Order: sequence, then structure tokens, then C-alpha cells
Amino acid sequence: MPARGHSTAQQYSLNPSVNMLLLRGLLRSLLISLGFILLITLLMFLSPLPEWIVSYLIVAGMLVSIICGAMYVGRRVEAKGWLRGGYTGLLYIVVILLLSYILQLEPEIGLSLLSKLFLGFSFGCVGGILGINS
Repeated sequence: MPARGHSTAQQYSLNPSVNMLLLRGLLRSLLISLGFILLITLLMFLSPLPEWIVSYLIVAGMLVSIICGAMYVGRRVEAKGWLRGGYTGLLYIVVILLLSYILQLEPEIGLSLLSKLFLGFSFGCVGGILGINS
């Protein structure tokens, strides 16, 4: 049953302003990730940082950037911050996957991709919750 004169399709669809917020949150996440990658590269160049630590630092930077982008979205939406933060995390993983495909970096398909999608959605939800409650 539609609420307050809205059709069911209007009630459950994302409006254009929310879509723009998702894109802005995604862009913020990608820029923060770029900053992390540049910082990690600088650390590798200036210090004897073991290479096995680098992959863990990249994943940590990825998760922190998802949380930051989802917090941005959660702070600016009126409701369902967890869901829209989760969308931001999923979009982030999809964009990274597309970029790795375009740059011919042999993207990981399979269980690793599913775990990244799960982590992206989960950390996006956490960021959305933190953002809507701040």
C-alpha cells in the first residue's frame, strides 16, 4: 500500500539527489584511496617496508576510504543511511573491478571478489550508520 500518495515505484526508487550523493561519496572514497596508495608508495620508497605488508595496507586503506565515503553519504541523507552507505561500498568495489579490468590487471573473479563485495557492503553500512548518527 503506497504511503502519502506516492506510488510503490516512487516509494522504493532512489531520487536524483540521492544518486548524486552516492556518486559524490564514491568519488570521495576513490580520492581517499588514491591518497592512501600515494602514501604507501612513498613509505615503500623511503623506508625498508616489507612487501608482504603492502597488500594489508592497501586493503586497510580501501576499507577506511569506503567508510569515509559512506559516512559522507550517511550524513547527508534523511533515512536509510546504512543501506545507502552499503550501496556506496558496493559501487566502490565495482569501480575498482572495472578499473582493474580496463587497465588489464587481471581482476580476481571468484571467492576473493565475493569477499570484497561483502566487505565493501559491510563497511559501507557501518560508514552509513556512523554518518547518519553524527
